[in-house]
Amino acid sequence: MKKLLTVIRYECETSFQYIWVFYLALACIIPAISGIIFLLASKIGSINCLELNSIIFVSIVGILQMKEDFRMLMQNGFTRTYIFLGTMAQFVFISGLMSLVDTLLGTALRVLLSGYCNYQTIFGSLYGYGHPAVLGWLWLFLVYLLFSSLCFFFALALNRMPKKVSIFIGAAAGVLLILGASVLFGTGPWDSFKHRFAALAAKSFGFMADGTIRLVYPLFLLLLYAGLLNVCSYLFIRRAEINDPAAKSLFSLE
Repeated sequence: MKKLLTVIRYECETSFQYIWVFYLALACIIPAISGIIFLLASKIGSINCLELNSIIFVSIVGILQMKEDFRMLMQNGFTRTYIFLGTMAQFVFISGLMSLVDTLLGTALRVLLSGYCNYQTIFGSLYGYGHPAVLGWLWLFLVYLLFSSLCFFFALALNRMPKKVSIFIGAAAGVLLILGASVLFGTGPWDSFKHRFAALAAKSFGFMADGTIRLVYPLFLLLLYAGLLNVCSYLFIRRAEINDPAAKSLFSLE
């Protein structure tokens, strides 16, 4: 248990250093860009969905977790189960803290910038601004957790596959994505399927056919998807290896 607490503390402390540097960079870059736009166009217009930057950040953390922390922790004698639990604690810590900051920041910016520009959040753009802030925080927390878990899962999966197989799967996924987009946005015999798919997708996001919004559906699905991804990641991490012959002798399976 002591080693588990050690790895959790290490992951959270390291993540906190990355997080404040990330927000410091945003605090410098976004006002600079807004100032340049104001000088060129004499207006700011609107600032939309700064949470997208946080999604990119947590996704990168999920990818780098496999390449950086996994190697280091294995070399220092931590078991794969402890590494996995520490990683999940890291994702929960990052997602919870960043969703809280982004929710508070979004609320403050809407008030402070109301006379200058129209600030939009992802949650507010989708569901409106009449919901309690705690629901917006919980939804954003699960979104961040899902993206970090998804990228971690893909990093583990690709690590288990030969390079040629991973390239083939990536190319096949790209082709399927293009074909799926052509089916969804094109016209033809798939119209009835598209209508059913759109209705199901809208319901999964909480938009009911009678015009009401039920946030319990997207919250449940986000939690379910993140849980399934993490279960699959645990199955991968129990057999994961680092592609470094010099380091393999240091690794030991549970």
